[in-house]
Amino acid sequence: MRILLIDILRTALEEVWPSVEHSLGLMYLAASLKRQFHDKVKIRICTLMSKPKQMDNDRDKVLKLLEECRPDVVGIRSLSIGKTPFHLAVETVKKWNKDCFLVVGGPYPTDDPEEALSQGLVDCAVLGEGETTMNDLVERLLHQDAFGDIPGIAYWNEDGAIMTERRKPILDLDRLPFPDYSLVDLDAFSNQYLTFTSKIYQRHANIMTSRGCPYRCAYCHNILGKKFRARSPESVLSEITFLHNRYGIIDFQIIDDIFNLDIKRAKAICDLIINSGMKLTFSFPNAIRGDRTDQELIDKMAAMGTKFISYAVETASPRLQRLIRKNLDLDKVFKAIERTAEAGIITRGFFMLGFPTETEEEVIQTIEYAKASSLCGATYFTVVYFPGTELYALAQSLGYFQKRKYGIQRDYVQVGDGPYQFSTETLIGLKKKAIQEFAFTKERIENALRLLPNYFTQREIDGFFMAYVVSSKLTLDEVKDEMVKRLLRRYFIIADRFSKKSEFYV
Repeated sequence: MRILLIDILRTALEEVWPSVEHSLGLMYLAASLKRQFHDKVKIRICTLMSKPKQMDNDRDKVLKLLEECRPDVVGIRSLSIGKTPFHLAVETVKKWNKDCFLVVGGPYPTDDPEEALSQGLVDCAVLGEGETTMNDLVERLLHQDAFGDIPGIAYWNEDGAIMTERRKPILDLDRLPFPDYSLVDLDAFSNQYLTFTSKIYQRHANIMTSRGCPYRCAYCHNILGKKFRARSPESVLSEITFLHNRYGIIDFQIIDDIFNLDIKRAKAICDLIINSGMKLTFSFPNAIRGDRTDQELIDKMAAMGTKFISYAVETASPRLQRLIRKNLDLDKVFKAIERTAEAGIITRGFFMLGFPTETEEEVIQTIEYAKASSLCGATYFTVVYFPGTELYALAQSLGYFQKRKYGIQRDYVQVGDGPYQFSTETLIGLKKKAIQEFAFTKERIENALRLLPNYFTQREIDGFFMAYVVSSKLTLDEVKDEMVKRLLRRYFIIADRFSKKSEFYV
């Protein structure tokens, strides 16, 4: 059986250097299928990098893959932002061969299976965690048996989307095979796209040491469940050692939802890596929980080679922290950022603007928190109300998105409407204010210039500063500090030309 797995990655902006990663989820699926079915399956993984207004290009890419692979089964994974190229790919597959079995998965079909299946062209959707479900499905297909009773799927019939009973999560993650890196071109990903940390020019691997998160943040998807499931420290070290020895990888991105929920386990992983003697670098671009750190954990993370940590603060308003059910201890997070910076680790803060009922004063509260912190970098997202999340339901309860489907074809960097207590124009101005007041101080720039060379190349450092310069909408004449002007002058010259061509934000 020939199986083609396609990962759809969509950017909302046309001119931005995209952040694209090898598809860890599909690599896990492939490894699981190969372990069970061996040479009965032949698998290929491909990434469709989709940009706006390029539908013909997307269609041609999918057709080329289909002609090259001649698959019996096509699997398509997509985020919600990629639903337009998702449906285009679905149509393309079925026009190419209506008998080709089409299975879909990922956040979009899991969050909104009715819409994902609404064309009536998809044969089956795998909901949530996919390894066991996909193996069961392929087993049925190989024997030409019916599959409608498999747990954890959805399919379409004359009554609409039919969902079977929910699949129980895999409790023992150590029994899963390592993701199949033989199916991706590491060098291509290392030289064409930004990584999660905005590195470009170094081979890297993405590691998930746990799945699921027990917190109930209202804006979050529920793909992997709300029960924390952790791999053993020994399993994590084994995967890292394998990838280091087999592929020569020294740079690892830990992309757990909540790596440090179990602090004792997190420290044990650090200790094993330190004692292994391998000289590696680590980053935590998906953020660690800032109020679940202590000095010992930060020291151990630094000792094992950690160079970059993100902290997802979202909002500095205690009221909004309760509303969105994140419930961060903001003082503890502030201290964790300080400790991390003191350890010589690059820090990035994630902030979200435009929550339901958020006031202008609360946005400014968040801006001031970021400014006062020791963060090296900060990213100001605007809230996206994904269907299927509690945040979307809250917005609807406030009267939004009643008569029309919410447009999620933008991503987090662009400003959209929402049930916040000010105008969209005000939000645009507040976002500019956040960037300008955070990034353009002598102390922040000097700190970045001190820390960034420990992990990034000069070209990547240039990208770091360019993002702020272009996003800020400032001109060089508007920068008041003469030293800041001197340090950033060349970026403003380049940005002036670039910004006439494209919108760009951080």
